[in-house]
Amino acid sequence: MNVEYKGFWWLPSNPEHRVAGLLYYAPSEEIRLELIGTFFSEDVDSAMAIVHLNDEEVIHGEAADGTYITLFDCICGLNHKGNASFTTSIYKARVIAIGILVGSLDEQRFFKASVRIPELSYWLYPSTVQAFHTEDGNGPSLYVKMERHPEEEREVAKTEVSDGFSVALCRNAYFHSGDLYFTPTFEQYTSLTIDSSTGSSLKMFYEKAVRFERFMSFATFREVGFSELALFSRDYYSPVGKKIAYKPIMVDTVFHQKPCPAKIEKHRFLFDYNQVKDKYPQVIEKWFSNDEKFGAIRAHFLDSIDFHGPFSYINFLVIIQAVEGYGRRFMKKQFAEYRRSLPADRKKQPMLELLQTVFANYSDVSVINQSTDLDAIVQTRNYHSHLLPQKSEKAVDGFELYDLTDELRRILICCILSYLGFTNNEINDLLSSTYCELFKQ
Repeated sequence: MNVEYKGFWWLPSNPEHRVAGLLYYAPSEEIRLELIGTFFSEDVDSAMAIVHLNDEEVIHGEAADGTYITLFDCICGLNHKGNASFTTSIYKARVIAIGILVGSLDEQRFFKASVRIPELSYWLYPSTVQAFHTEDGNGPSLYVKMERHPEEEREVAKTEVSDGFSVALCRNAYFHSGDLYFTPTFEQYTSLTIDSSTGSSLKMFYEKAVRFERFMSFATFREVGFSELALFSRDYYSPVGKKIAYKPIMVDTVFHQKPCPAKIEKHRFLFDYNQVKDKYPQVIEKWFSNDEKFGAIRAHFLDSIDFHGPFSYINFLVIIQAVEGYGRRFMKKQFAEYRRSLPADRKKQPMLELLQTVFANYSDVSVINQSTDLDAIVQTRNYHSHLLPQKSEKAVDGFELYDLTDELRRILICCILSYLGFTNNEINDLLSSTYCELFKQ
């Protein structure tokens, strides 16, 4: 829902010079601040005010309702001074924090974040609201039971990850009475809680939220985007009796992946929480590790979940590069042993031999087609990546290229599961029971 904030705005370096303006905020799309005046310290009637307008790293504001707002990475998009006696200026920001004044994206002011991801409630069902239908002499009745325990009791699988952070899945339940209880509703959902043991910055909490969001993309095999990111600071709270309630500080960016608009269908997930709950702490700790060797492979796979328009050879190249990278980075020993086992006078074909090593590593995983034409994959890769003038005999295109790409996507999923700590038997059990379309063709 789009929102407008009327208020006064200023630069952190000059808080006394406040300028009236209107902030237009369209979640995940646009953050636009229109000022009547400028932040320039000279007389606003001066023509030099337009010349000196600059981009600003941070802009602070106070809305008419008293809400503090911080804008980051603000680009001065338009200035105008016509026949009026004043100058107007427009800034477009990339990041917004509603409810706090912060000096920078790196300022360590926060201790916790709560993240809502639409798919997460399907991946781990919250099970906090139950309905019971009964019937007695007075007719049928409906009873609703809502369990809302303290947060520490609602958390599932809290896990320590990198950089002093921990992540937990949290089951939530809320009751909304409506107007005079005419339209009461219950709401339940599963969210992600991120805690920092020492306090951290908006930037770091955002990065951790995105890292988990990408894990959900892998687990659900769809492009996942969180719908809400709320941070909490010990500086902003309200007393509630003898307790303290920390106020949520809503954070959004114009460059973040939006939630997937397609209908959520749990049976199409690659796996859900219950299928991996025994290994979940180990898996999520590994996913959050700062392993640079794995980062690019993970990114390439996530780019392949949705082809973003018509399929092309670029999609194939992204996947084959990730598979090749995994083999060279994580299967060096197996690759070397395999090459030593080959006849000494053979023609050396390192790329083909690498693929043979990777596929042979999953010979006991039933969903992997061991008769895949690896030579065709290599020749297709060479033709498209090196832009060769003439297509080789086994290089493919069209439907055949699409099918080879899917074969590579399946083997890459096995590679990622291995990296996360699954054995081949566990991979076979997991993938042979999934209803994900990639494995049911």
